[in-house]
Amino acid sequence: MLGYSVGALALVILLSALNGFETTIFSSYKYTDPDLLLSPQTGLVFSPSNKQLQKLQKIPDISVVSGVFLGKAIVHYGEQQTVCTVVGVDTAFNRRILLDSIVTAGTVSFFDPKRDKVGALADMTLLSEGLVYRLGVGKIDAPISLMVVDKQAGLHSVDALRVFDFIPSAVVRLPEEQNNQTVYIALEKAHELFGTSDGNYPNRGNEITQLEFRLHDGIGENRKKVERVKKDILAVLSNQQYTIKNPQEQHLLLYKMFNTEKWISFSILAFVLLLISFNLLGALTLMVIDKRNDFLLLSHMGLKKSAIWAVVFWEGVWISVGGTIIGIVLGSILVILQQKFGFITTQGTLTISYPVELRSADMLLILLFNSGLGILSALIPAWRAGKVCDGNSEEQVVEKLD
Repeated sequence: MLGYSVGALALVILLSALNGFETTIFSSYKYTDPDLLLSPQTGLVFSPSNKQLQKLQKIPDISVVSGVFLGKAIVHYGEQQTVCTVVGVDTAFNRRILLDSIVTAGTVSFFDPKRDKVGALADMTLLSEGLVYRLGVGKIDAPISLMVVDKQAGLHSVDALRVFDFIPSAVVRLPEEQNNQTVYIALEKAHELFGTSDGNYPNRGNEITQLEFRLHDGIGENRKKVERVKKDILAVLSNQQYTIKNPQEQHLLLYKMFNTEKWISFSILAFVLLLISFNLLGALTLMVIDKRNDFLLLSHMGLKKSAIWAVVFWEGVWISVGGTIIGIVLGSILVILQQKFGFITTQGTLTISYPVELRSADMLLILLFNSGLGILSALIPAWRAGKVCDGNSEEQVVEKLD
């Protein structure tokens, strides 16, 4: 029982630690990633009509529909320059993304109230925090430039580059792989910057690289509703040549890595529990040998063979189940104490308490796994106990007892 308790406790702590790291890493994505992301299966861009966009917005479970245009450019400031990802966003973007949660400096100013067009996007731009450090941007005393090659210009033309100068209105902190290379600009400015004649980045209309959807609160956790929304979106577009991804599918490789690490760690401790189960098997077998005469006597006093079998079987089951429950309770208490007080901290320049998170599915998995091992370990000794009295007459039993 002690072995099962320690094994279950170790599994609870291990899985909770892995859950904590997973939640910590993916929590940064919930502020920036859309609930659903639609992109074309072939080609770089597509152009939904205004009528289609209106129909998408009217789907009951959809809160915001935002068109986004992505492209690569060179960002230049002072003597520093680097490659960046330009994200052209429309007027719905500030309602799709949780900007207040990611802004670290400045004030978000996508809209220019002085413009004649109501809700028109301003020339102001957002810079990712890592890109600010890479460019060495301190006090901004000159505009920052975005540059792309103009494919319409000649090789030696003085206008071979398209340039967009801007002064950032705010700095945002994004997930690590986006934080070092992202610039947000207005969608119309992105079209101007990347406009060419080869069709890859047309400078017209509603050309976008992806549609981002924000669902109403609580919808994203319901898989059936999410799948229904996906079907409704494709039905509106009248075309199946699109890929729609939920947050997990948008970072599929990262999720697979975490799941693989989790199952490998679980398998290692499961092997230890398997060894503990052999101890249970041996202990029950010794008990059957030691109590053999008692079983013989009880059987001839009227105790049925099935009852003898049940005595040994349930002994093994309750040892495993009881030990597992004790281990789960103790492990849960330790995890809760870590969440509240943070006794264990990480090592390094940035010291934080180890993130942990309890999940009921993990607790159920541990209980079922250990119970299964206990059942399998009890079957052979129970079968041997039931065979003790087979073929023994009353005289043979008395003789053996003597």
